[in-house]
Amino acid sequence: MILTRNHQVELKLRYKFRLILDETWSYGVLGRTGAGLTEHQNVDPTLVDMIIGSLAGPLCAGGGFCAGNNDIVEHQRINSAAYTYSAALPAILSTTASETIALLQENPEVYITPLRENAKAMRAQLDPRSDWVKCTSAVENPNLLLVIKKEVVDARTLSVQDQEMLMQDIVDEVSIFCA
Repeated sequence: MILTRNHQVELKLRYKFRLILDETWSYGVLGRTGAGLTEHQNVDPTLVDMIIGSLAGPLCAGGGFCAGNNDIVEHQRINSAAYTYSAALPAILSTTASETIALLQENPEVYITPLRENAKAMRAQLDPRSDWVKCTSAVENPNLLLVIKKEVVDARTLSVQDQEMLMQDIVDEVSIFCA
């Protein structure tokens, strides 16, 4: 069920909850300029109480972010165990994240369009042509989440550990070709 913005606000007020969105794998790849799921779904980000994410994924940097209302973010920051034991982010990673965001905002078509075309080509090679794996991510998502097909798991009685080892073998073999 998709809720309209008014329903979301009404539910938040009625049940006194906060809407927290993890943009770790959508920031930098979804939306017209790579601004993430809120941009992709055309949702005003101010309707989300807190948007969090890692800069290590699609932005190839490090660290993370927590954006939202100042009171909510401060509460999260101060009361987070991770904050207590964290160190400052190296300057090179901060610069990498900042420059990547600037590039995406200035010329999204240069980076986002080819990314989507590459993901589409990869998906066409895998799904439905592969006898072993299927892609479970949404068509518009360039992050391709692959799983071993159920019929393969059942036919070969693969345990979770067997599946993880098989997927690691695939990653290792692909890495040889990408090196």
